[in-house]
Amino acid sequence: MAAKYQESSSSDRQGHSITNVMLNMSLGGTIGGNSTEIYKFYNTTPWQDTGQEGEPPAQRHLWEMILLGILLSLITLVTILGNLLVIVTVLTNHRLHNPTNYFILNLATADACLGLIVLPFSTLSTIYPIWPLGPEFCNVYIATDVTLCTVSILTLFAISMDRYFAVTVPLTYQRKVSSRLVWKVSAAIWTFSAVIAYIPIHVGWNTMDGSIQNYDHPKACEFKLNKGYALLVSIPTYFAPLIVICVVYAKVLFVTKKQVNEINKLSVGGPAKSMLGNENKRQRQLVSDTKATITLASLVLAFAICWIPYFSLFTAKPFLSSGINVHLDLTALWLGYVNSLINPFLYAYYNSAFRDAFVRILCRGCQDRNVMFNVDSPYAKRKMTSYTDTSEMSVLNGRHTNAV
Repeated sequence: MAAKYQESSSSDRQGHSITNVMLNMSLGGTIGGNSTEIYKFYNTTPWQDTGQEGEPPAQRHLWEMILLGILLSLITLVTILGNLLVIVTVLTNHRLHNPTNYFILNLATADACLGLIVLPFSTLSTIYPIWPLGPEFCNVYIATDVTLCTVSILTLFAISMDRYFAVTVPLTYQRKVSSRLVWKVSAAIWTFSAVIAYIPIHVGWNTMDGSIQNYDHPKACEFKLNKGYALLVSIPTYFAPLIVICVVYAKVLFVTKKQVNEINKLSVGGPAKSMLGNENKRQRQLVSDTKATITLASLVLAFAICWIPYFSLFTAKPFLSSGINVHLDLTALWLGYVNSLINPFLYAYYNSAFRDAFVRILCRGCQDRNVMFNVDSPYAKRKMTSYTDTSEMSVLNGRHTNAV
């Protein structure tokens, strides 16, 4: 095997010459001058394992770094713009000012902060494994990443509780759940998330030996984990809330379906006209609540699909002596980040109120907006046709405060 390695062509070696030189310059003798030693500070295995003990791992090609940079930068840009659009939409559209949408605003704020603060540096560390910004900034970057992820899952948990009370006890919900309560809950979520992220990382509670991570090897920006901290972060702040959220949404959908069936039976039975009017109003309310629940349940499903691989690896890392392949680790990480990108598209796909608000904001500066909203245009005719649905009109006019 050693002879085979020595017989490799000069062109193969030149393919890695640029990145290998950059790697050695960045190491600067800090961690021994051997490029394989950088992986000792990550619970991962090299990108391309040559199978030769003691041989330097093959680094990324220059073209690979360029393509990855373009792709990850595109993900970052779309994440920022999409969530900023959600924030502007909720803040500027009074029809969307209700407790549920304020929780969505909180979720979009966390996702936008992820795109602005975290993803640029995640792109850097993904393309180039040597951290150039020092251990202090590395720990702040990691703590911010953990904070925003925790805010997302706890906000989804709060949204599920909001939907549960809106459907099961609607009168109590309308009387007790206010915008002020939503802002208090959101502030508590941000405070708790920051505490469990920043304090352990900057005190050293997350490491095996109790030292503050990354100061012993400042060129390696690593999120070190001990078994206790990994379980503390993953189970109470991800897996347990996710299970509760799934149970709650199943209960909400069951209750909604049961109530709609009961109202349909009353309508068929021929009740009095006044009673029929009240039941029709309640039925429209249930339709609105069902649409809101389906929209938010889709957010939870997307969050689960995107983040389960990462949190599974996150929980397993301290228990594995051989480490995790870096391809798998980075793929799981960026799959989780993609969740922040797709949320705005889910709002637009499932909910007409958000979709129409998006169109108004995006086309506000278009030169052809007068044509788009002209009563004789095909767009306006389609919208006038869609407005014949009573439940849609009630949602768009803000008559049902429980609608998303």
